[in-house]
Amino acid sequence: MTMKEAISQYVKSGDTLFVSGAQHGEPSAAVHEIIRQKIDHLTLICALVISSSLLLGEGLLDKLLTGFMVQDEKRSYALVKAKAMNRYPAIEEYSHFGISLALFAGYMGVPFIPTRCQVGSDMPEYNDNIRSIECPFTGGQLGVVGAVVPDVGIIHVQRADVEGNAQKWGSLGVDREGINASRKVIVTTEKIVDSDVIKRDPNRTIIPGFRVKAVVEQAWGAHPLHLAGCYNGDMIGVMRTAMGDKQNYEDYMENLVYGVSDWNEYLEKRRAIAGDEYFKSLEIKNPLFSEPITTGY
Repeated sequence: MTMKEAISQYVKSGDTLFVSGAQHGEPSAAVHEIIRQKIDHLTLICALVISSSLLLGEGLLDKLLTGFMVQDEKRSYALVKAKAMNRYPAIEEYSHFGISLALFAGYMGVPFIPTRCQVGSDMPEYNDNIRSIECPFTGGQLGVVGAVVPDVGIIHVQRADVEGNAQKWGSLGVDREGINASRKVIVTTEKIVDSDVIKRDPNRTIIPGFRVKAVVEQAWGAHPLHLAGCYNGDMIGVMRTAMGDKQNYEDYMENLVYGVSDWNEYLEKRRAIAGDEYFKSLEIKNPLFSEPITTGY
């Protein structure tokens, strides 16, 4: 599908949305499309996803489940704008490991995951999804983190086939737990490859095609974040600048989100701003991949 078709068909107002990334390979192009379509009242669960600031700043979030807020009002105009619109989301805070446990429980189809951590902090006082129970084996107390099952998950990967068998490598954060916990999955990929490419390196497959609703081929779909083996990031030059103050934020939204029809037009505008060599300078030269072996049988 095109990005516009995938987002329109599978992301709905009121959904609980998982967005992959953790400061590596997040689906930036998909997030921009959600904003253009003004899909609101979302509950977002993510870990260190920079483009979540744009969803927050445009007032599209009712609730945010997160392990860390990298922004504050001094550094992020998006937070100031959300508060001014009275659209600041409710925050449900976990540790990063707590986020992974909540999603892993959803992935496994169980109501909670036991843990030795979380309950030693004051998080249970503020987060009703973190509790303690009596262990049925030892009689001692264990922490438990309730399952989170997103309505839809979006992940950006280096490659996928037409069936949706998607492969990602590099820093994965909570990508495997989150995307496999999601009821509906949208895969955006740098390149659609032949299924034989997937089959000969199966350990890189992060989600199987039978779980995937839509595949979108979108080069540079994680920009300005880096994507292992593909390109370096320019987070400070792009997102930190855009978040810096009202003028920069509004210029970014007007020109590079609402002012384009799709991500390819965004890339053209970004090239016009930064110069013809901009994307070439970010490309990874001579990436190394594992090669198939024969068993000798």
